[in-house]
Amino acid sequence: MVRKNYFEILDNMSFDPKAELDSLLGLLNKKEHLKSVYYSTSIYDTISENFLSYKNRLTITNFDELLAYIWQSGENSTDILFLTSEILNDIFRDFLNVFSDEEKKYIEEAIFHNINKFLDLSNHEFLTLESGRQIIVEKNVYASEVSQIVFKTNIQEAIKVLEYNHFANKGNIERKREILKSLADYLEPLRSEINASEELKEVLKVNNKKIISVEKLFEMYNQFGLRHNNTEQYHLGMSEAEIEQWYDDIYTATLFVILSLNEAQILSRLNKLKSNSWLARPPQPSPPWRNWRKPALVRGLNQ
Repeated sequence: MVRKNYFEILDNMSFDPKAELDSLLGLLNKKEHLKSVYYSTSIYDTISENFLSYKNRLTITNFDELLAYIWQSGENSTDILFLTSEILNDIFRDFLNVFSDEEKKYIEEAIFHNINKFLDLSNHEFLTLESGRQIIVEKNVYASEVSQIVFKTNIQEAIKVLEYNHFANKGNIERKREILKSLADYLEPLRSEINASEELKEVLKVNNKKIISVEKLFEMYNQFGLRHNNTEQYHLGMSEAEIEQWYDDIYTATLFVILSLNEAQILSRLNKLKSNSWLARPPQPSPPWRNWRKPALVRGLNQ
């Protein structure tokens, strides 16, 4: 058996939400690091003592009650870990003037260090919504790329592209439906532009001068209860799990089409570049001196 070094062991560390939650709560309750002349305290103590000034507490009057209320919404240990992280992140941002410099340093170097590490391990990250609130969403390379593309013209839709992946949306068919309908409305004005792209038609299948993948996407928008409600909808009779899987598939197809629009722009720029380059220039005639031959008299003298 080949022995692994320290860094290989760390790199292969698996995501254990229960262990991470225990560690996070342990850091919150740790007191040894924040000793004063008269007493030792913890971040948990500071939050509890100042909880009534927390702007998002609604009518909840203490920190323990808030955690208990939020935790009951979690379906598993991962949900509870992420919900706790969202709560702490929001409280830390709201209590910037409450914590001492020593506490802020500990929060950054210890608590957020752990949060950022287990988010990386689980392939998640914080997303800032238009309201300024921050939620945890699954990292998705394609979703991130699409969000950047959409952001250039519509910030709200760019955020929704990422929000679809929020862990709390798993099983939330209604919210996924709302997001997909919004993305369908965003794409509708661009439909003709995509279908008119000669560059895309060179790389994607076309039928009747329209790109098949684009038309199939709009068929799904119109036939899975996102934009219409009639007896011909494809999802009628499906279970909620089946509908959610189709919504996830439609979301993936949406990302593909938006990326295709960006691809069309890239290919168009490439064609312009080629048309302006020396590759596209017609061959030039040889200079006259290349075809010059000595007069017959001169050739004869040299023979």
